[in-house]
Amino acid sequence: MALMTKIPKVKKQIGWKVNLYNCIGCRACEAGCKQEFNLPVGVRRRRVITQEGGKYPKPYKYFVTTSCHHCAEPACLKACPKEAIYKREEDGIVLVDHDKCVGCQRCKFACPHGAPQYNPETKKIDKCTLCVHRLEKGLAPACVITCMGFALYHGELDKIEQEKVVDKIKNFDPSFTKPSIRFIPTKGAV
Repeated sequence: MALMTKIPKVKKQIGWKVNLYNCIGCRACEAGCKQEFNLPVGVRRRRVITQEGGKYPKPYKYFVTTSCHHCAEPACLKACPKEAIYKREEDGIVLVDHDKCVGCQRCKFACPHGAPQYNPETKKIDKCTLCVHRLEKGLAPACVITCMGFALYHGELDKIEQEKVVDKIKNFDPSFTKPSIRFIPTKGAV
């Protein structure tokens, strides 16, 4: 059973930009996503992680909104024995073909970012689609439009990288999968 599905050469990569300075940890992005997809309890395509540390007089606390990063080298895609996970050539979005998915959860355990979630109702893997159904109508993803702090953006990764962003923050290593997410850092994040 081969587990190495070929990753296509992408014409343009869509990705995320997270302004860590603006994220207040309200979790509106989580709620917007759950409502958009009517997800059952326990399944979260997007989540907010609290990062804190440091010592007096320089403690820090910040929030990171995270989901599938639609990686350049998606570990989930490589781990799927049924080739149910694929990366779109036109925009680099990583999706799951639910007709092929058998719910084995190999992708869930392969992803270092915790993006694939097992849905007990469908008995299949569920993950962020970057709201591809909304993008195709010219609309922003549900998480982006519900972010009251204007901390979450989506767009072409090449354009995002022209801004003052970083690809690595504390407790986030991009080297394994090359995630399509960049950050505007805040105190303590780098």
